[in-house]
Amino acid sequence: MNIKHPIELIKKKVNSDGITYKFRWSNNSVSIEPMTQLTQEMLVLVNDFELRNLGFDPQEPKPQKHIKQDSQVVRQPEEQKRERRQSEKRDKSLDKAPEKQKQAKDTDSVQTNNTIGNTAHKPRKSKACQVKSVKHDCGRIEFFVCFDESTESKWVSLEEMKEKAPLAVCEFLLGKVKYGGGGASNKK
Repeated sequence: MNIKHPIELIKKKVNSDGITYKFRWSNNSVSIEPMTQLTQEMLVLVNDFELRNLGFDPQEPKPQKHIKQDSQVVRQPEEQKRERRQSEKRDKSLDKAPEKQKQAKDTDSVQTNNTIGNTAHKPRKSKACQVKSVKHDCGRIEFFVCFDESTESKWVSLEEMKEKAPLAVCEFLLGKVKYGGGGASNKK
């Protein structure tokens, strides 16, 4: 199987409807390709072409940040000393910050270890009740509940349930999601 690869970018053409490139292929054919349909191999050739047009050698390695360029101004020794002192001060302050963070993490982990054994979170205030069903009517969600202090059942809005019995709502909905049923296991 003979697969063709782009070997050279011959020309770039900018039109009002887009940019196209003229490529020479490994099988000596020539084609014009729109910029939107370039492959990775074509993009490498486009990059090299653009660098050459800007006056750079695409094979030359890029200069590193820590290497001084000829165009950089040479700093005076006093200025270098001042910068060195400032960087040392920053380093000292940065060293102190992680120590404080580490101490804070250690105390937090001790506190969380103690609380995990007792309870996972602060207990919520919730009235004991049984949610029997739920309905959605014109954007309002209502629950049919029976509070333990009364024997009658009534429809209660979601907002009221959030305040009075959030745990009962959570248990009911969890039963719906988990088992696809009516949440019959939410008795208290």
